Amino acid sequence: MADGLVIRLTRISPTHHRFEYRRPDGSGEVIEMETRSTLLHDLLHFALETEAGLRGSFYGILARIGGYEELKVAGGAALGGEVAITERIVGALSAALKEDIASGAFVERMREYSQDLGEPAPRWLTPALVDAVRERMRRLEGEWKAIPFGQTLELVFPLAR
Repeated sequence: MADGLVIRLTRISPTHHRFEYRRPDGSGEVIEMETRSTLLHDLLHFALETEAGLRGSFYGILARIGGYEELKVAGGAALGGEVAITERIVGALSAALKEDIASGAFVERMREYSQDLGEPAPRWLTPALVDAVRERMRRLEGEWKAIPFGQTLELVFPLAR
């Protein structure tokens, strides 16, 4: 078994994919999902959390407790802590990547937003990190587009820093 959370994304139709995860102990889930509304969001979580070395966000929590649906229903914000901050950043970053907003401008906007909320901005959110996430997403999207129907993209989310 891999030393991390194994994520398998299988393209099953033009509109749906299978999301499977396996923890190092062999437990996990297999869920069929609508691709348009979930795939890029889940890949962006993967890119941000791996590039920033976050272990208390979506994939880190999924590796330790609960299940996918529990986390999605609760929403990152409802859980608080790192996962709430990550969820907020993933949402904003999704739009920023589509609009091709410069990394420095995005970080500044998120710092201002955090200040408006009366919270400190995460120290790990830097223009260099946003650039790395942007590049990781470019690669992940390319890999996904190259996957034929019935085939699987396998990712490993590291659990140790």
